[in-house]
Amino acid sequence: MAGRKKQSLLDGALILSAAIIAVKLIGVFFKLYVTLKIGYDGKGYYATAYNIYTPIYSIALAGFPTAVSKMVAAKAAAGKYRDVKALFGISMRIFTIAGAAGTVLILLLAYPYTKSISSFDSIPSILAIAPSMFFCCVMSGYRGYYQGLRDMTPSAISQVLEAGGKLVFGWLLINSVMAGGASFADKIPILRDMVTDAGQSYAAAAAIMGVTIGSLMGLLYLMFRHFLVGTGLPGSLLQRAPHQASNSALTREFIAIAIPIAISAIVSNVTTLIDNWTIQNRLQYVLDADYNAVAAMYPDIVSARGFTAQLTETFKAYLFGAYDTVLEIKNIIPTFTITLGLSAIPVLSEAWVRRDKKTVRRSVNSVIRVTTLIAMPAGIGMVALAEDILYLLYGTSEANAPAIPYIAPILMMYGVSVIFLALNQPITNMLQAIDRMDVPIKAMAIGATLKIVANFLLVSIPSINIRGAVVGSLLCNIVIDAYGMIVLRRGTKVKFNFRVLFFNPLLCSLASGLTAFLISRVSKLFIHSPTLAPSFFCARNVVTVIAVLAAVAMYLFALFFTHSIRKQDILSLPMGEKIAKVLEKRGIIG
Repeated sequence: MAGRKKQSLLDGALILSAAIIAVKLIGVFFKLYVTLKIGYDGKGYYATAYNIYTPIYSIALAGFPTAVSKMVAAKAAAGKYRDVKALFGISMRIFTIAGAAGTVLILLLAYPYTKSISSFDSIPSILAIAPSMFFCCVMSGYRGYYQGLRDMTPSAISQVLEAGGKLVFGWLLINSVMAGGASFADKIPILRDMVTDAGQSYAAAAAIMGVTIGSLMGLLYLMFRHFLVGTGLPGSLLQRAPHQASNSALTREFIAIAIPIAISAIVSNVTTLIDNWTIQNRLQYVLDADYNAVAAMYPDIVSARGFTAQLTETFKAYLFGAYDTVLEIKNIIPTFTITLGLSAIPVLSEAWVRRDKKTVRRSVNSVIRVTTLIAMPAGIGMVALAEDILYLLYGTSEANAPAIPYIAPILMMYGVSVIFLALNQPITNMLQAIDRMDVPIKAMAIGATLKIVANFLLVSIPSINIRGAVVGSLLCNIVIDAYGMIVLRRGTKVKFNFRVLFFNPLLCSLASGLTAFLISRVSKLFIHSPTLAPSFFCARNVVTVIAVLAAVAMYLFALFFTHSIRKQDILSLPMGEKIAKVLEKRGIIG
């Protein structure tokens, strides 16, 4: 009987990870270019638009992609392929409505949100990103369906196209605007009256428009693929499948699964929206209350940019833009580990339905172990090379370089936090796969409360200001991870080997981080590093690249030395069998 080809957890994760690597590399280059081109103040407007878009996007979807993936996987495991096909049409209607509603909500919130944080210069960016809400929601419907069938390839290709479109069109538009191509915006009364920093404001909006066009490209690919290939279910499977349940019954079942996931998503993302609002609102508060105290903490920035008490809104945008740059670096690693959670949903859901406890336990351990193997060295690397990484990325910019010594400690603190953050989504996805959708809601509610309270209290203190946001983030992530792992252990009866899962990766990561730190410190005894880098290829940057490569080599050596890498990990890689044979012959793996 003809069947359908399914990808394993590691195969699916590998495909998504390869796409994510490509997407992230494109994203890093794009955001690096945007920040260098428009400075931290322009980046602050760009970030403000993203900070209202991302939570509303997640709220609009409210866990629907996870519900689709979980339900499709369960129906496919039971052989109910007619239901699977019907689910595609049902879910796409829901995603279309959600996308339209989300777009309208962004447009309605643009003015009151920017007014509350004193950032009207962000409005053009918010208007530019609003259509992307609709495109991304519909695109998520396709992705959730294919991921439920354990076919990660369509999602991977659409993500690469989305990122490529963002890069190309964002570059074209931002250069057009900065060359004077957006002067028409000054003729629009509502914008002309609100926007004060027109050059940076419209340049940020142009960069955001690239994101919108990229999301449209990703959606068009998925629509075209579906037009050519259809739902991906062979006719023989549909013929042998039981009669389809009614659309109303499937819709009720879909909503019943989606609601607890939706509550989790809503709690998480309302919290994120409040979190972003709190940081900017409190930052404006401390600048208005005691500008001199805050300015005294950043003398090089104030001197270089000429900020005064009359320019607090621009100063706030600059500080927030610099802070957001650190968040972008920190968020690279969790983006990779999210793929492990997404790939785990269909595998775990199918195993859970079949009561295959062995597969459930193996998958849970595999996801957590691979996540820590990725996150720990990256986080400790951020601690060891924080200032060097920022200097490499932004040291050539006269507008941005003065902030590097001040935001490097923030990146170091987030280096610790990223280890816990990277585990958040995989743990949440695994809990959802075993029908414990209530746990992420409870964990997020507790963690989010701690985060918001910490932000409100600490960011409001002039001597702490923007740095206080890190504390709340760390507390929130620790609570979510600890609560989730306790419930996973009880629900699946999995036994966590903490030496294998955490201690060995930590030991190897410390060796890696120490290597990078020593290379960086010794080099500074011989290399003079001015505040402004003469070029990307200056001596300090070359040493940073060498330090990173040496740290990677040391990490791999330490992993093999402590036998933290297993044969099945190697087999999951391209040409894994050949690599495993070579390593076995040399006694590196057993």
